[in-house]
Amino acid sequence: MILKDIAAFINSGLLEFTETEFQQVRYGDFGMGFILTVLVLLALVFTVGRLVLRRPRHNRQHSGYEVENKYQKSLLVKISYMVPKVLIVGGLVLILFAAADPFLTATEEVSGYIESRVRIDLVDTSGSMAWEFPDARKSKAEIAREAHLKFLEMRRDKNDRVSLWLFATYPYMVDDFVTDDELYYFQVLDAPYVMTQRLDKAMIVPQDKVRIIPAEGDTNIIRPMQAILKHFDRDEALTGSSGNQGRALLIITDAAVDEFPTKEFAELKKRNIIPYMIYINTGDVRWMNSNQNRTTPRLIEMLRNNGGDYFDVTDQDSLDRAYQAIDEREAIRVEVKHRAFKVPIFSRFLTAAMLLLIIGIPMGFVAELFLGTTP
Repeated sequence: MILKDIAAFINSGLLEFTETEFQQVRYGDFGMGFILTVLVLLALVFTVGRLVLRRPRHNRQHSGYEVENKYQKSLLVKISYMVPKVLIVGGLVLILFAAADPFLTATEEVSGYIESRVRIDLVDTSGSMAWEFPDARKSKAEIAREAHLKFLEMRRDKNDRVSLWLFATYPYMVDDFVTDDELYYFQVLDAPYVMTQRLDKAMIVPQDKVRIIPAEGDTNIIRPMQAILKHFDRDEALTGSSGNQGRALLIITDAAVDEFPTKEFAELKKRNIIPYMIYINTGDVRWMNSNQNRTTPRLIEMLRNNGGDYFDVTDQDSLDRAYQAIDEREAIRVEVKHRAFKVPIFSRFLTAAMLLLIIGIPMGFVAELFLGTTP
């Protein structure tokens, strides 16, 4: 009975393996598979080198007898010796593929409700962000991105429903609201640092993180805030949520804006949308209002006057305070539809590898036992 169950398990596994469309296979942990492959190749090179360069202990060049061809191993015997080795190598290769976490994509939808805090992250990608952050040998955009990613790590598993927007002269919505922490993290990670029509030699932002776009490079925060207000209103209508429920707008910027969004801040306050800012503080007084405190840009004063707050990126505790401020917002119950895109299939590779090893190892013992005395 047990043997019958094992045979059925192996048969079903092999059937799944043979029916797999390998051109559709993706790998979730390619790095692990690559590292193990390198280790196996190094062990193989070391073994071959030892056998080639080091003479066997009981081998002497002047001793032994020359064996005629008719007394040497026949082709059948050589094949019998070779087949187990091929099977074992094949099993090892399949194990290496399984270690790389192979999976197929699927489009199954799962609906449900979660308690979530709704937030839009508005990231400044204007030309001013490409300039060097004082004493850091990095651009302000790099410092901003590091702070943003660290903040997202802190918010992981908090069920945030977030939408990513970029802005310079014009606003760009990267994606609508998502609740997948990993997906959103990589959206932020892959987003450009700067969007501008030309890159000045003094700008130190990495070249692969720059998007050259005609008529871009200024810092117009009014356009994106107007678009975000409309997006919040549209989302409220789609989800059926109440306008009294708390939502947040997180702005990541150096506050070097061309115009000040007085009306837009008032509209945010009317909708109970609290603005927060991760401020890339470079100590640049050119953008400060002479009637205000010389240590705080005018944009931040406007934000605070409308119920918001800012968190200085140069302050070690600022991200903690930003996290707590977002966490204190009222959670909203929303319906989400999650698509499962990943179907693990490493078991198919392991089943095929197990079968090859089950056959190959005993076959090798049998070949050595009965055919090992043949010259």
